[in-house]
Amino acid sequence: MTSHGPISPLTSPTPAHLRGGGAGSLERALAAVAALGILLGGTQLGVGIAAGIAVGMDVVVWAVCAFTILFWIWLGAGIVAWVRRPGNGIGPLLVVGSVGVFLGGMANMQVPAFEVISSIFATSVLAVTVHLLHAFPSGRLRGAASIATVVTAYVLAIVGDLATTLLAHAAAKDASSGSSPSGAALPGAAADAEQFVQLAQTIVGLAVMTLTAVILVRRLIAADPRHRRVLLPLFLYGILAVLAIPLAPLLTRLLEADRAVSVAVQLVLIAGLPLAFLVGVLRGGFQRTTALEALSAWLAISGPARPAAQRALASTLGDDSLRVVYWSEPAGGYVDETGAPAARIPDDPDDAARAWIDVRVDGRLVGAIGYDTRLTGDAGAVRRAGEVLAIAIDRERLTAELLATNEELVQSRLRLVEAAVRERARIARDLHDGLQVQLVLLALRAQTIANSVDATPPVSTALGTLRRGIDEAAADLRRLVHDVIPATLVEQGLTAAAEDLVDRLGMPATLASDIDRAELSPATTHTAYFVIAEVLANAVKHSRAERVDVRLWIDGGRLRIDVADDGVGGARLDRGSGLRGLVDRVDVLGGAIDVASPAGEGTRVRVELPCV
Repeated sequence: MTSHGPISPLTSPTPAHLRGGGAGSLERALAAVAALGILLGGTQLGVGIAAGIAVGMDVVVWAVCAFTILFWIWLGAGIVAWVRRPGNGIGPLLVVGSVGVFLGGMANMQVPAFEVISSIFATSVLAVTVHLLHAFPSGRLRGAASIATVVTAYVLAIVGDLATTLLAHAAAKDASSGSSPSGAALPGAAADAEQFVQLAQTIVGLAVMTLTAVILVRRLIAADPRHRRVLLPLFLYGILAVLAIPLAPLLTRLLEADRAVSVAVQLVLIAGLPLAFLVGVLRGGFQRTTALEALSAWLAISGPARPAAQRALASTLGDDSLRVVYWSEPAGGYVDETGAPAARIPDDPDDAARAWIDVRVDGRLVGAIGYDTRLTGDAGAVRRAGEVLAIAIDRERLTAELLATNEELVQSRLRLVEAAVRERARIARDLHDGLQVQLVLLALRAQTIANSVDATPPVSTALGTLRRGIDEAAADLRRLVHDVIPATLVEQGLTAAAEDLVDRLGMPATLASDIDRAELSPATTHTAYFVIAEVLANAVKHSRAERVDVRLWIDGGRLRIDVADDGVGGARLDRGSGLRGLVDRVDVLGGAIDVASPAGEGTRVRVELPCV
């Protein structure tokens, strides 16, 4: 860009996770986005080069080429990341960043209206950069500090650039007229206000960038070795970038170098960011994931399951809407085939075509049949059919009552599981906020005494050894807290926690998840997590597998889990405490588990759990 100076952090202009949709739809959409990006970049390139040649300014040609390449790098990295991990937010954020780069570079086409748009979105790419660094690798912001920093970055970029653009426009009018447009202010007031806003943006922007670097360093220190291996290259580059981009103009002034050097350094740093993110997405345990269909045809059941009596009556009477409800003495009313309360309204004013017939066995009410009088005009036929099937209806009534009783038992067991989950969370919180803090303070105290002038060398050595021992104990405590209840599971839900397990696995693995966190109860969420963790641990320890595939989806109000590996097979539910423990965990919630593990053909574990 020729109309703006060097970049300041988020202040000065930039150098000019479908529900129900298939993966194919996403890839076609992204292909269309790529085609549009090539078209827009080519247009910007052609118009900008022509404008630069027309005015005889090589810097314009250089700037438009640089910005177009930068736009394509961000867009290409975003599309690749999006395809690799459709449920992750990194790809969409990179694409949004490419839009910010394109808008920021529109001034190079030498069109006055485009120059205004460019100045408004000049630093938007830096706000997206801050967002990306805080959100990697899950694509979700974690912690109040990250959220506050990212929100500040966006406000600073959008509101700050808009205010600067308006004030620059007013300053231009002041300069041309010799006074402010309103006549109420002295000439140059708008220019002074513009400089003040830019100064404020520079200061706050430096704070945002510095805080971002601090948070990244803290996350690297807190990460376990395997996770740190994945984060280290990207975070190191990110720390370098967020500190170097705002400092480049200052260093240029100090060294009295050409401003073009500063701009070139900033362009290189900004171009490297999406590539670093892409490398982070592709390397290590970050394997490809795929989006699932909300409902798969081969898993779907055509029509709701019906009890035998209702199906037989509907077939006999030719009324597909026919319904059977059962009288339950314990419930004091009618229940359906699952034992849930059901309405039986003989004279429904809103449905005059609906009628009900009581079914009795030895004078005892066992149920009722609701039918459509438009399809079955003879009530006697319904009554006779009900009498024929009365015994079957009575049997199903007993089954419904048993189901209701079983549901009460399941709910009681579920309350026990939820109480256990709450207790685990309390223990983890007490360990994290209490004992861990005490260990940190003890370590600091030991180091302080060791560094004091009164400490003799043997005492300092002993205290140093003590401090390292305390640090190791604190690390063990952090691992213990994670084992008791992972923070990712509590803060971000099952998909993010399962993704973390897959990413840490140490072998090629895929995760396909199509679940909504809001649809799962805490007991189901925690049980599902520990089931996945145990099955993956077995795959690593016993199966000698070379890859593992994990799938999560919801079907018919049930959470389905499918974990398959290509190992040696031979796993059985009656062997080993791990799989037996899974059976107990699943059974408590009224779920089901199936293990298929032929020798030499790998192991597939299928689990289903109630969502609530």
